[in-house]
Amino acid sequence: MSRARGSSRPEPPPGSARLPQSPECPFCDSRQTELANAFGAHASVSSYWCRDCRSPFEMLKWGGGLT
Repeated sequence: MSRARGSSRPEPPPGSARLPQSPECPFCDSRQTELANAFGAHASVSSYWCRDCRSPFEMLKWGGGLT
């Protein structure tokens, strides 16, 4: 039995949400944001950085609410 080798990531299951790359900053409403870390203080949040107001913020992975 032969298995293909490679470093490609598996695709998420159909219907699952992906992390937003540039969510709106909750402090200044800018879209000049970037994903800082897919895993924030908890496994259920992602950490982002706003380039305009230079503030960190977190976003819930499931449901999309800001914290």
